[in-house]
Amino acid sequence: MGATCPVADAPAAELVTLDEVKTHLRLGSADREDAYLGILTAAAVRAIENATGCDIVAAAPTMAERDRAVAAQAVLLLVGQWYANREATGQNLTEMPLAITWLIAPLRKFVV
Repeated sequence: MGATCPVADAPAAELVTLDEVKTHLRLGSADREDAYLGILTAAAVRAIENATGCDIVAAAPTMAERDRAVAAQAVLLLVGQWYANREATGQNLTEMPLAITWLIAPLRKFVV
């Protein structure tokens, strides 16, 4: 059974912080890659929004607050994947990694 993206209880705050991304990637506090990490994070959030059909960080988010932790973990995993593999590899580029797909499957908005 998929989620229907119920309207969130309050406006969304930033889904993951730069510090959380750096901790996930086991990076130090140096800021030489902060801009790049910001780009990866924004792209990952958008990719998860596209995959689920839910707005996560918008003025009027449609992802329920209870689902934000799952979405945040998916974003961190996707950022990690892109950070470690900066170019296209032999993987199928039309699919997200399995761990991310598994996390976001219950969050998908099904339109009838």
